[in-house]
Amino acid sequence: MRYQALESPNLRQNPRKLQHSVHTRLNELEPRLSWFYVRLLLFTGVSWAIQAAELALLVYTRGLVANDIGMGTQVLKVLGASLFIGSIAGGPIFGHVADHFGRRIAIMIAMVFSLGGLAVSARANAEYMLLIGRVFTGVGFGGQLASTVILVQELAPHSMSGRLVSLLEAFTGVGGLFGVVLAFAVAPRLEWRTTYLATCGLVLFAVVLRYSVPESPRWLASVGRMDEACAIVEKIEHSHGNTQKTELNFMSALESPSSSVTKPSFLKRLIRTSAVWLLWIAMTLSSYTLGIYIPTLISLSGYNLFENWSTIGVLKIAQTVGSVAAAIGFDTFGFHRCFAAFATLAAIFSVVLSYVTWSRAVVIAVTFVVTALLSACWSCVLAYTPGHFNTTHRGRGIGYAVGVSRMAAVGGSYLYPHMFNVWVLSVPVLCWVFGGVLTIVAMSVSRFTYQSLGQDDDTDSSAWTSVADLENGMSSASEGVTERR
Repeated sequence: MRYQALESPNLRQNPRKLQHSVHTRLNELEPRLSWFYVRLLLFTGVSWAIQAAELALLVYTRGLVANDIGMGTQVLKVLGASLFIGSIAGGPIFGHVADHFGRRIAIMIAMVFSLGGLAVSARANAEYMLLIGRVFTGVGFGGQLASTVILVQELAPHSMSGRLVSLLEAFTGVGGLFGVVLAFAVAPRLEWRTTYLATCGLVLFAVVLRYSVPESPRWLASVGRMDEACAIVEKIEHSHGNTQKTELNFMSALESPSSSVTKPSFLKRLIRTSAVWLLWIAMTLSSYTLGIYIPTLISLSGYNLFENWSTIGVLKIAQTVGSVAAAIGFDTFGFHRCFAAFATLAAIFSVVLSYVTWSRAVVIAVTFVVTALLSACWSCVLAYTPGHFNTTHRGRGIGYAVGVSRMAAVGGSYLYPHMFNVWVLSVPVLCWVFGGVLTIVAMSVSRFTYQSLGQDDDTDSSAWTSVADLENGMSSASEGVTERR
């Protein structure tokens, strides 16, 4: 191969330059959707859509399951939070798997967990078995979210990674629409157990991923598997039409000197990592309140969006529209402006909805807009977060962010009813509170988080990547020693 012909004894002794060359060659690719990236989006998007379909199936068949097994109100509340509980563990666990064994294998194992949990749920005859199945599914959900985003982000050039991750998020709506069809059209006829078991057959797609999507060359380079990394990069360049520039780019990358990077202080890294977690927590709480809980409260005295599968399907379409809008906006306005604009508009439309008459047309139209804007916000967060962490720790970095946000989701599932029933907060007040939180965080994120766009992937990140890093930083700070990863 070309990179082998250029190799010299000096290069074998300096693997950091080889690793740098992998990042440089990928980042120098023209930011366009070549056939390689179309295939990447299709295959990873299908796996993403399978997860979304499974989630929709579980949510909208809860009534059928409860009637069959005979669950009480308290068990139903725990059942609703069980997916989040699983994701609390799944994000960090599969983050470690992705960092130590690869992004692709982490996605495959996570799919087995999520669909395996669905199989356990299908065979459950008691409440505890159903809860165990849901927790296993949640573990897979958390792991698949983190691993898939990382793989897509690392296979793309920096100039296009945000757009690709946003288009990946667009498959949430596609899969959710399929899940709605399963829940409302198939499950009542075939019974929910049969529908669950039939859906489990989609686990075979993990094998398709194994042979259709390459491993991340950035990760391969970071663990010393340079031959595999360079081979994958060369295939991407060939598919992308960069074959004539490969040799020049490779040599210039090898000749580039390693720059010394001054790491931020302990306090700055703590603030930036906390800001990333706060971003995920705020998005989780606000998106659930404005997108799910507020329409549910409106249904008590106005139009009920969730009683008809067609209106639920409209909301799934809105998710796709929002993610595509975010992908388009990234190239023109960048992450910070897009996120601030989408978050502010979502808050404004939610507040407006809380004051108008809740007729059918108004509720559907405004909720469609709010759902699209919230989906665009999630696209911004997913596209932005990976840049906070270097390649060797990126899985753990996103995994812990997923875990923290799902912990907030569990608390939120009990907080929202308490705020409405006990604190007697009205729908407009709830919209003001959570819309305000989302807007403030969106406006503040550029000040307290790491400006990751355009940075080389092999430089040290300015945010911590795991609880262990935080502990090491604290001990180093107390001893007056500069912490090094």
